[in-house]
Amino acid sequence: MKRRNFLLAPMVLITAPTWANPAQSEDDLHSNTIVHVVNFWLKKDISEQDKKDFVGFFEELRKIDTVKTLNYGVPAPTNARPVVDNSFDYTLIVTFKDLKDITVYETHPIHLKAIEKYQHFWTKVMVKDTSIIK
Repeated sequence: MKRRNFLLAPMVLITAPTWANPAQSEDDLHSNTIVHVVNFWLKKDISEQDKKDFVGFFEELRKIDTVKTLNYGVPAPTNARPVVDNSFDYTLIVTFKDLKDITVYETHPIHLKAIEKYQHFWTKVMVKDTSIIK
């Protein structure tokens, strides 16, 4: 039997200090964990300094007590393929213990104030929430 070789494109995330809680890790994902993935498309006319300032948005969100982990990054330089969309500028990945915790996050004053403060930077936001099945 002839063996086939497959090329798997890695997912790379460039992050600032990664875990909201250093005692937590990716291995702590369990059934009902919510993974909140948000892609941001920033305005084309903003400066490089504005792009750097925008990450302050993520650092504000890190302060919300129901956040289990928080990471953010930019598109990885993976191989171009029809299924890959690297058109966004930043991705935010936040995990929550359960639906109750993400519900608190969604309406938390820190979250709402951060949106108000930073929304002038973006033109589009796409959210994909996933419930872990184990």
